[in-house]
Amino acid sequence: MASFYNHHVDETASTVLLIAFQEACARHDISPDSEDGSDLLTVLLYAFQKGTTTKDALVGLALNLIGK
Repeated sequence: MASFYNHHVDETASTVLLIAFQEACARHDISPDSEDGSDLLTVLLYAFQKGTTTKDALVGLALNLIGK
C-alpha cells in the first residue's frame, strides 16, 4: 500500500492546498512551522487526496477539527 505522501499533487492543487493551510493557520493563530501546523497540514493533505479539493471545504474542515 502506498503512502499518501507518494501521490503526485499538481501545481494548481498545491496552490489551493497551500492557501487553505495558510488561511486555517491565520484564523486559528497557529504557526505554520509549529508541530500543530505540521499536523494540520498532514490532515489537510490527506483530506485533499481523498476528495476535499476546494479551499473553503479544507478551511471548513480545519474549523471543525480545531473546534473554533
